[in-house]
Amino acid sequence: MGYEWTTSNLTDVNITHNGSLEFFPSSTKAETMAILTALIVSPQNSSINIYTDSQAAIDTFHKSSNLISISLRRFNKINNNILWSTVHYIIDKLNLHITLYKVKAHSNNTFNDIADAQAKVGRLHQTPTSINHRHLPSQMITIMWNNEIPIEKDVRKCIGTISNYKRIEDHLNHPSLLIDIKEATAQHIINWSWFHGYLFLFYWVLLLFFIGRGRE
Repeated sequence: MGYEWTTSNLTDVNITHNGSLEFFPSSTKAETMAILTALIVSPQNSSINIYTDSQAAIDTFHKSSNLISISLRRFNKINNNILWSTVHYIIDKLNLHITLYKVKAHSNNTFNDIADAQAKVGRLHQTPTSINHRHLPSQMITIMWNNEIPIEKDVRKCIGTISNYKRIEDHLNHPSLLIDIKEATAQHIINWSWFHGYLFLFYWVLLLFFIGRGRE
């Protein structure tokens, strides 16, 4: 997945930057990385206005700015917490004043359209943008998966998701499984999350049925 930002206050030429992401890609992470890389090249002691079509990025910016000084435990449950920790470190280090504005997506906004187009170019970058989180003062500990992937979201939920995918992969690769089920999974015909939820519901309905029968 790619990210991009462009300036809008220069009369002769606009500066643009794009790149690609690694690990846990999402549209909100792309917006967060765009904000981070824009801030890191900003002049010290400046006021920056950022226009984004991601309300989630705006909300998380304000939420993380409050939690980072109040509760590190709750802060580390925020998605992309390493990026947000870096964002606030840059703001503090460069003494920046940041204001975020919501722009409606796909509304023929010239600069937003430029950013969207360049983000598609950015995803083609072979070397993704990464953050050296070991030098962040607020990042006292980072949990790594397989000694390679930093867990930058709610650890319990994240490891649960990874474990679920691993179980599904083992299940799909079992020699006794029909090839049709593998193909249906690859084509997203089978939704294993819904299937798991259905089994869980069926289990409780069955349990309540037998409890009711036992009381008769």
